[in-house]
Amino acid sequence: MSHIKKLKSGSPVSVFLPAIISLGIFAFSALLLGPETGIKVLGYVIFIYALISFSFYYLKTRSYIYLISSTYLLAFAFVLLTIQLQYAGNRMLVFPPITRFFAIWMMIFWIWLFYLMVTDKTRWNGNKIMELAAEGVEVSDDAYTERPFPVANIDFSKEEIMALASHLKKNLLCVDYTDGNKIYLVPMNNQEAMQLLLYPNFNVIENTWVAFDTGGQVIVHISRKKYLSFKENLALDQLCNNLGNLFIEFLIDYRKGEGVRIIDKLNTVKSDFFA
Repeated sequence: MSHIKKLKSGSPVSVFLPAIISLGIFAFSALLLGPETGIKVLGYVIFIYALISFSFYYLKTRSYIYLISSTYLLAFAFVLLTIQLQYAGNRMLVFPPITRFFAIWMMIFWIWLFYLMVTDKTRWNGNKIMELAAEGVEVSDDAYTERPFPVANIDFSKEEIMALASHLKKNLLCVDYTDGNKIYLVPMNNQEAMQLLLYPNFNVIENTWVAFDTGGQVIVHISRKKYLSFKENLALDQLCNNLGNLFIEFLIDYRKGEGVRIIDKLNTVKSDFFA
């Protein structure tokens, strides 16, 4: 059965913003100080991106995707920082052994990263979660409300939820936050994951989340922004109920040692890369 996409299409601008910034800095420095200096400045910018990719995203998610990305960016940065354009006309001086060494590693990790991109492994899958939750939900004229929606009471331990949260982070589905007796799982898409860097301590309560509390209750909240990202007004209670039960299914699959089934479920839907 084909899936009908219910989320609006997004803008690609934010996804390509780091590349746009990098090219802008390179162009400005090259025009002002010359191409040799521009290349070095770009190298330092890429080096900063590598540090961000590793120290923020990899350490936060433990996803091997960010480890590969960080290594590629680091090798790319060292290529730019060691290349010697002032010796134009002499390839051995322009590309000394250290530059060629890093260029080889850069190409290896670029090919690996490109493969992961074309196989849809590098993006955050929060949109797919919301698309799954929206399946079968009726269009409704009922007003949106900020109130959290209790879904079910189930048996689980805090350790089980934390293990599930770790699995979801590694697969770029959610980030988690702990507040007292609640563990919040927050689905993320690409744009939201990028914004985490700027607002790492954002107010989780105002976002879309599924919370598991120590009393066994599963509670769901859909933010107004997320609700309005759907093409039509959907029945909020149904949407919350579907989202909560979807995460309960994730927990059941993970308990059985079948965490891969979570990814299988998400692969049944299509969503806009830029949404």
